[in-house]
Amino acid sequence: MPNGFDEETLKTLSIVEKDFGHKENIMITVGRLGTYQKNTEMLLNALDLMELRDWKVYLIGSISEDLDFFLKDFFMRNPSKKESVFFVGPIYDKKSLWEFYNRAKVFILTSRFEGYPLVLTEAKRFRNYIVSTELDASEDLLENGKYGCLIAQENYKELALFCQKIINGEICIDVYENYDKEDISWDMIMRKQEKVMNKFL
Repeated sequence: MPNGFDEETLKTLSIVEKDFGHKENIMITVGRLGTYQKNTEMLLNALDLMELRDWKVYLIGSISEDLDFFLKDFFMRNPSKKESVFFVGPIYDKKSLWEFYNRAKVFILTSRFEGYPLVLTEAKRFRNYIVSTELDASEDLLENGKYGCLIAQENYKELALFCQKIINGEICIDVYENYDKEDISWDMIMRKQEKVMNKFL
């Protein structure tokens, strides 16, 4: 069963949801940075090739020791990117985390494998354009490319090229005009599951 979004919790947090015109030129990724599964190196290799201009990239999550060495090398090669690429660390406060999604225009996921990650549901709920490696969950949530783009596993050059096109304004990422946020709420998902179950009773 896919992960649903907790609308009831959102209502208690006093988050003022931003439409696309009020979002910032921000790309985010969220997860356990540096683990084999999350393949954070793919994103960093892509950032090596990108000209970020007025965009910023926030990597949110715990950092493995292996990635720490990779990071030092990355910033040695790209000292100017210290002003545009930020490692935030883990965020356990739900409001603070969701505010990053709320501000961001783009969510990036470079995982080698996933089940149905909650981060994708959160990204879609806050109307982030999703750039993800090819995963079953991503294919499902992106709805044939309507809400984002799939990138081949390990292909950091393809990721860099696509993200650069976003930065250059060559790709429309304002894609949620007719989107119904209730589609991924827990309430809606449970109702759909109930209908499926009833067919077998």
